[in-house]
Amino acid sequence: MKPRDANDILREQVRSNEVRAAPSRPASWSDRRLILSSAGFVQGFVPPDYVIFGLLQRRFLYSITGKTGAGKTAILLLIAAHVAEGKKIVDRDVEKGRVVYLAGENADDVRMRWIALAQQMGFDLETLDVHFIPGVFKISEMQDHIRTEIKQIGPVNLIIVDTAAAYFEGDDENSNTQFGDYARRTLRPLTTMLGEPCVIVACHPVKNASDENLIPRGGGAFLNEVDGNLTAARTASGVVELHWQGKYRGPDFAPMHFTTRTVTHEQLKDSKGRLIPTVVASPLSERGHADIVQAARSRQDELLVALRDAANRKASQIDLARHLGWKLRDGKPHHVAVKRAFKELEKDKLVTGEPGRIDLTKKGEKALNTLLQNTPNLNTRCSDPEHI
Repeated sequence: MKPRDANDILREQVRSNEVRAAPSRPASWSDRRLILSSAGFVQGFVPPDYVIFGLLQRRFLYSITGKTGAGKTAILLLIAAHVAEGKKIVDRDVEKGRVVYLAGENADDVRMRWIALAQQMGFDLETLDVHFIPGVFKISEMQDHIRTEIKQIGPVNLIIVDTAAAYFEGDDENSNTQFGDYARRTLRPLTTMLGEPCVIVACHPVKNASDENLIPRGGGAFLNEVDGNLTAARTASGVVELHWQGKYRGPDFAPMHFTTRTVTHEQLKDSKGRLIPTVVASPLSERGHADIVQAARSRQDELLVALRDAANRKASQIDLARHLGWKLRDGKPHHVAVKRAFKELEKDKLVTGEPGRIDLTKKGEKALNTLLQNTPNLNTRCSDPEHI
């Protein structure tokens, strides 16, 4: 496909703006030919222009919805860096281009993560073509200002808004109508900035949402105004799965997987000189994901075997982690791994209760006996720390 030059982009913007500005009255159609030939109809086709092949398209507005702590910001910063470098995400091609990141929810947290990610990925903070707008303001009132500054730095491929809630301009966060208007009138116009960027907006889910119902706040009204709702959910193995729910314009895609891990950086210290940990994300290959899933299943088996001992059924998460030899990199008991493994055993209806008062179900006792018969030498000690 022939690459677009500045004139092509300008013509498309003019044509796009004319369509958006066209009044909806019948009189506006009076001079148009309504019935088009087959050739005339397909003449207006514009091929998809991907930022991340098969996933994110230019001129499209996406939400990415996940619970607090699911890894949305870490993944968005990783995507920003990959786009600026034109670096593949595992096997997905990424179009190199300029990125603008609106850091509204917690700019200081974003700064720490960005500094740490530069160390992890090895990019230069001084030269990487990612630009940030820190702080909260009314995007609708600042659109012309943003548009002017983007013209000064040049065409943009990707705009990230972190988060929808931080920049929400209504007076009722429970109003679906206001959230729908916000997406249509405030967020959608960002796709018309110079370069016709892809826009991704980090969203909180509806109240008490499960991982199977990660619909952005604003419900159907907001969902109707976006081109796709990506989701970030942490699986039983601790991996973050990126997929979609509710709506996605385009061909379906296989879930992508990421790890998030806690890191430190010499530039990130408190007033007493102590290192401040922060969280960054890394993409996972299919093989890497399969290995982590297998390790998680092994931990579930190890915990189930440990629970044949009545004393362990009364033990805390920390004591169970010590018994199993599950440790973090700093040597502390990895009680979060116990919690995750227990939740999966509970989901499979093999155990009931909670750490400190666990009972094996009949199904759990049967599964335990089968496990011991098939793997009599199962080692209930695991010294490999889980990546979190």
